[in-house]
Amino acid sequence: MKTVKKNLLFMLLFGTFGLLMFQACEEDPIFPDPGFEITDQRVEVRRDTADYYNIHTAMKVPNKVKEILLLDGLDYEELETINDYNGQANFDFDYLVDLREIVKDSVLNYIIKVIDQDGRSFNQGIRISVKGFSFPEIKLVGGNNVAVAAPAYTVKGLVSTGLNTIETIRVVFEGVEYYNYQAVAGEEVSELDIAAIVFLGNLEEGQSYPIEIIITDNVGQESTTIVHVRKSTSIAKPTKIIYTNTGVSTSTQTEIIPTYNENQELIKFAINFASGVVYQAEFEYNDIGMVSKYIYTSFDSSGGFDRKSYFYFNYVEGTKQLIDIDYQVFNYDENGNITGESAISKEASEFVYDGDTNKVLSFRRSSIVSNIYYSDPFGLGEDIYGEYFQINSYMSSNTVRRQHREDYDPVLISTYNEGLPPFTDAVSSVMFTVFQDILYNKYMMTKTVNTDPSYSDTYLTKPAYTYETDEDGKITLITAFNTEGTFQTQGNTRSYAFFYLD
Repeated sequence: MKTVKKNLLFMLLFGTFGLLMFQACEEDPIFPDPGFEITDQRVEVRRDTADYYNIHTAMKVPNKVKEILLLDGLDYEELETINDYNGQANFDFDYLVDLREIVKDSVLNYIIKVIDQDGRSFNQGIRISVKGFSFPEIKLVGGNNVAVAAPAYTVKGLVSTGLNTIETIRVVFEGVEYYNYQAVAGEEVSELDIAAIVFLGNLEEGQSYPIEIIITDNVGQESTTIVHVRKSTSIAKPTKIIYTNTGVSTSTQTEIIPTYNENQELIKFAINFASGVVYQAEFEYNDIGMVSKYIYTSFDSSGGFDRKSYFYFNYVEGTKQLIDIDYQVFNYDENGNITGESAISKEASEFVYDGDTNKVLSFRRSSIVSNIYYSDPFGLGEDIYGEYFQINSYMSSNTVRRQHREDYDPVLISTYNEGLPPFTDAVSSVMFTVFQDILYNKYMMTKTVNTDPSYSDTYLTKPAYTYETDEDGKITLITAFNTEGTFQTQGNTRSYAFFYLD
């Protein structure tokens, strides 16, 4: 009997609790968010085909719309208040973006902000990329102002005509046509990469010479782009370089400071990392302008160091031909006093040259390195060193993983150090990479290929290079892009932004 009473009491209490809970839930206020999705949040529109773009989406606003705001997607400034949907709950939203004043490529960023009658809101963004009217144009490699060191220049760029197709492309210098493309029926294209060699002849110092690129499309539109070329036998030296490498874990900008002597020879090259660590190279020169000593030091964030690496360059007397390169390490205490030194070892030796030229045929590191790649890209009788070693261990007889530069523009790289033989490992991998990108090359290289054509592995990065110049023809930016490689290296970029004194 007692058990039945207890069960009955429990059921009464449970029922009362449930009823109270039900009433409490019924009294809880409900604040549903406005809900909508913009299906295409990144769209592209052509002015050839549209004067407007309609932002369209279905909206569900349970507590009904109070107002809808159109905001600038970059700074959140309110551009317009839309009251057409006030008081509505379920509806199709449409907003026409007026494109009629846009005549060139532009990007519009908007945020649609819906506020309901309970003051709750929901935002959605949209990016509209607006392509201007189709018109013949070329995106040049190197820009419109170029200083050249050779009596030739290669006009390179991507020609495009939008929705139309390319009819003709002509490259003309002083009335002479150096390139002529004519569309072939059934094979028309709207984009085309061109590389046109223009022979400039003898240019006068300080004079600007125009190269014309004339493009027509299939609807009769014509554009003329001018590349202004000037002769350059010497070039201003940068006082600062901002270096960025996306292939490292911290791709923050790194400052490189080059220092020169009165002969414009590079005597110090400091790579200053954001962490405070500094990698520094110092150079000494002999009487004919060749590096006789290279000293590498790594400073910690407090400015301290514990060792210096020395490379000694030994030459055949009175020439630029190397006999060998010696290597030695000195150890230091915290006060900068020498505490020990290593024996001198051979960094590189047994250099064999092509007669009296400065063209190296072979040399020895851990083994004999032969078939050193040189070229004469502009027919000037030069021997331009073109090897590219991805890492310093590849400077050996292993030709399978050798690469070289195969394509150049006749534009001088302002950091090129003619007196620095390119046969050391530069101690650090950072120095090794930077030296190969901007110190060892006289002309602006654009392409790297594997030396052994049978090599099919994807380990080699084969960097391609692009560059930009200022109105005086000085290089302001060099970018290296890994066209191949492993999943960790392919697509990585290195960039060098050059700054000069006014």
